[in-house]
Amino acid sequence: MSDLNFIQKLIKTHAEHETKNECCGLIGLNAFQELQVIPCENTHFDKENFFEISPKSYVEKSKGLQVCSIYHSHIISSSNPSEYDKISSENWCLPFYIYSLKDKSFYLHFPKNYKIPSLEDRTYIPDVQNCFRFVVDYYFSKGYIKYFDLNFALMKSGQAYSKKTIEIIKTFVKANGFKKINEKEEIKEHDLILFEIDGLFSHFGVFCGNDEIWHHEGNFLSRKSHVSEELNDRIHSVYRVI
Repeated sequence: MSDLNFIQKLIKTHAEHETKNECCGLIGLNAFQELQVIPCENTHFDKENFFEISPKSYVEKSKGLQVCSIYHSHIISSSNPSEYDKISSENWCLPFYIYSLKDKSFYLHFPKNYKIPSLEDRTYIPDVQNCFRFVVDYYFSKGYIKYFDLNFALMKSGQAYSKKTIEIIKTFVKANGFKKINEKEEIKEHDLILFEIDGLFSHFGVFCGNDEIWHHEGNFLSRKSHVSEELNDRIHSVYRVI
């Protein structure tokens, strides 16, 4: 699989080291807001089909860590979350990042009770807190969209989103009532902007008035940026939630 991000590389390595048991661990930020991927011991009695992190291990491993997600592997099934995974994710109130040894795929599931972190000054975490999750959380926090279950492990080919990812995003846009606006229409506050590189869209932002967008680029904190001539030339399309 090409274009693996940092989190996916470490999860994949851990899973391939424990091919007979589901591996598991924590994804979070330390006191310096540095990304950490920390392996844990699977203490479930049926390790081939399930995982469990003991309370004692969780306390020890998460000390000094802002836990943002829990990861684990699937050995004999796809990366799609099982009902057990979804219930466990709700119990933990944390997203589950899943890797399948069977088909080499990833799935990032967010629970319905996920507590949306502040939109301001977010630290970038691939997939967990990226530009797409930022706009999703923006519209959730404004009450413009409903909960929508989809795979947030969005693959890229170079800097642009893959065809599979584009289909996921199209489904999200359609399911939540976004409508593409005409190029001649004036962009309004809360409009969703898709930006492109070499004709393929690769980034998301929300127009917030005063010629500014709110967005979250890799290696930066989430922030508001002036819509410069360069950014304006990179606009792929604009959508409005109806």
